[in-house]
Amino acid sequence: MKRLLSTYGISTIIIISSFLINCTQQAGISSEGTFGDSLYLADVPPQPGEDAWKFIENLKSPMWVKHDWKPETATENQADLSQGITIKNSFPDPKGRLKTAWDDLNAFLSAGGVTSNGKYIIEAVPANGFIEEEFRLEIEKDKCRIVAGDTEGIRRGIFYLEDEMLSLRAPFLTIGTVEKKPVIKRRISRCFFGPIKRPPAMRDELMDNIDYYPENYLNRLAHEGVNGLWLTIEFRDLTTTKYTPDAGKDAVKRLAKLKQTVDKCLQYGIKTYIFCIEPRAWGPNDPVLEKYPELGGHSSGNSYLFCPLSKTADEYLYESVNKIFKAVPELGGIINITHGERATTCLSAVSSFSDHKGKINCPRCKDKEPWEILHASLSAMQRGMKDVNPDAEFISWLYMPQPQRFYPGDLYKLGSWVYDLPVHTPKGVVLQFNFESGVEIEVFGKKLVGGDYWISKPGPSDRFEDIANIAKKHGTLMSSKIQTGTSHEVATVPFVPVPSLLYRKFHAMQELGVTHTMLCWYFGNYPGLMNKSAGMLSMQDIPDNEKDFMQNLASVYWKKEDVAKVVEAWTHFSKGYENYPLTNHFQYYGPIHDGPVWPLLLKPADAPLTPTWQIGSSATLQPWPPSGDRVGECIGGVLSLEEVVELSHRMTSSWDKGVEL
Repeated sequence: MKRLLSTYGISTIIIISSFLINCTQQAGISSEGTFGDSLYLADVPPQPGEDAWKFIENLKSPMWVKHDWKPETATENQADLSQGITIKNSFPDPKGRLKTAWDDLNAFLSAGGVTSNGKYIIEAVPANGFIEEEFRLEIEKDKCRIVAGDTEGIRRGIFYLEDEMLSLRAPFLTIGTVEKKPVIKRRISRCFFGPIKRPPAMRDELMDNIDYYPENYLNRLAHEGVNGLWLTIEFRDLTTTKYTPDAGKDAVKRLAKLKQTVDKCLQYGIKTYIFCIEPRAWGPNDPVLEKYPELGGHSSGNSYLFCPLSKTADEYLYESVNKIFKAVPELGGIINITHGERATTCLSAVSSFSDHKGKINCPRCKDKEPWEILHASLSAMQRGMKDVNPDAEFISWLYMPQPQRFYPGDLYKLGSWVYDLPVHTPKGVVLQFNFESGVEIEVFGKKLVGGDYWISKPGPSDRFEDIANIAKKHGTLMSSKIQTGTSHEVATVPFVPVPSLLYRKFHAMQELGVTHTMLCWYFGNYPGLMNKSAGMLSMQDIPDNEKDFMQNLASVYWKKEDVAKVVEAWTHFSKGYENYPLTNHFQYYGPIHDGPVWPLLLKPADAPLTPTWQIGSSATLQPWPPSGDRVGECIGGVLSLEEVVELSHRMTSSWDKGVEL
């Protein structure tokens, strides 16, 4: 562990060093820039190809090979499984979806030298009155009963037994009764290496033959509590409707791959959610509008937003969703950005932090309340889904991250109309909101406000808290959009080991009645202890303080004698990470992601920084060059250069304390 932590600490020092050097150079820039002719752009190596992705083979490798268990004797309050086990599995499982969990338990025990067909009995027992994933363990000297109301409760029970043995470092179980059930019931992540269907590559995972969901990768996610995965689609790719007969090119191929993915993930208790930003606004001269002008709403130039307030719109939205779910009925649901990110309905004409009156020129929507516009769109899509699969979930994501680049005096308070949305969300629709967007702190006597997304600032923001409380009062289900392993703060590492910050996030979520969470965007989803933390923190009766939680978490991964030091190290890491400058400029253009490879220029080039969230330009589709030396572009308009350097120093100093342990 120390070697891993030392590597991270050394990288941090290099990052800060390069930052300081570049800052010093910036001060001497002449008015005549040399960007474009600078030597730093010469001989830039090509970006590595996917053949360099060694981590995929790691994710495909078996979870259990050999446990480093020393011969021990069980105590009086422990059951001893070392003489072998026998599984009695009479639990109803018509689709065989528990096979992967039972196989995993056998592999786990085999790695510890425990054979099957032994004396100790492990039995799965069905019972009524249990919610999804809830289980009870009845552990005795000679047997263990896993009691649950569904297959996923049995799966969670099996994994709990494994964690117990990992913590004890022996094939022992503590005698007694354990009862667990989820509070955060849906925990949705994303494939770590799946294509994102955005520029510059614009690859669609439903159009190739690559398996992005290897069995052992899914097994890892399932162990960490992930029970949902999302992937990107567009209605026009997956289906035709009577209003869009020319859509759906290659729909048969895409839907076949989608169904294959859904079926495979369900073998590990993981549901698949389609992510979209629908209904799409209409482009100039769209032939659909020529035939059905009522589908066009608010106009800007020769482009139109989608108007959901007509029978035609209702039928189009219903049919689009209904046909997708008929083709793949076991989809877990839909995650749809219904306001923000891209233009959709006429409500997109209204900024989230402005008043709505007079902003919409659609003849049908202009006098409507904003919630009425959204309600019409959501209701049609939800019906189309529920008529096929009543258990599927529709998650309406209000993507309102402002301010993304805060300057003093900027408007970022949400418009009052936003707070009406949780009051009038269609029954059964889950309302999703960014957990930290709008979070505020004061440092160096200055006010800082963050956009999306933050692990260093656990949240919730005041706006999330207000929305969640309104939703709870009116019976609207609530989902939080967070980042789990990493965020825009440093998206180039698998995960940042700061579980105490995640504890604060999930503790607040439980207090606010949140039932769902989207754990990541395109990054921050690598398997590991942060995913594991999220899974543990989603259950009822989490520890009252973060130290006790970290001790429980550490015991799964480390020997008993190392747990205290690991927890102390994590505490230093979190304390340091909290100093990350709360400005999206620093996230989006700063050196933390790849500082060691920033050019250390001998002569000023007056060259711009490149975005950290993209590998190439969406306009040219070409890779971005290395970042230049306009360091001020990543500082923002509130903090000074010296203040950002000081916060960065605090980060690395505290991190080093943890590494030294």
